[in-house]
Amino acid sequence: MSSKHQHKPHPKPNPPKPASTITAKPPNPSENVKVETVKSDNNSSLVLPEQMSLSAHEHIQKYLRKYNKQKLDKNDLTAVLRLSQHLRVFGLLSAVGYLNQANAQGGEVRERTVPVWESLLGQMVVVDKNKPPNKEELMTQIVEMTRNQPQEYMLTWRKSLLLANHWNFWARAYQED
Repeated sequence: MSSKHQHKPHPKPNPPKPASTITAKPPNPSENVKVETVKSDNNSSLVLPEQMSLSAHEHIQKYLRKYNKQKLDKNDLTAVLRLSQHLRVFGLLSAVGYLNQANAQGGEVRERTVPVWESLLGQMVVVDKNKPPNKEELMTQIVEMTRNQPQEYMLTWRKSLLLANHWNFWARAYQED
């Protein structure tokens, strides 16, 4: 009888253990999805992640009330989507600059875009909740912020980028069938 070596199955290598054993714990707020907002010098309110969608919803609702509409038409929806794209590509200052172009041609695209952009951007940077800034005041405010408070400008721009996703969502939810 020949005896063959009986092969014992090799134990599977254990995966490397972490240097320390980590027990489950609730995440710290800093480990959650971060929304880059801070209390600014002008004491503007913080926007918490869970409030972002609620804020955007209220912005869309105020726009609808201001123009006495029940639903957003196709042009309104397009304007909201264009605003989000413009903010990503060109920035907040450029979006506000579009509202205030001196050589503005009164074309159809502009006529349907400006009211939506002015409303949403104005509500985003509002200082007095009872009176959102008009496009000229908004431009002055953003230009001063870029010159005197560049960090605040960057935070406001990032806030606008986050809000834009929620504006898009709510605009689609309120569009005409």
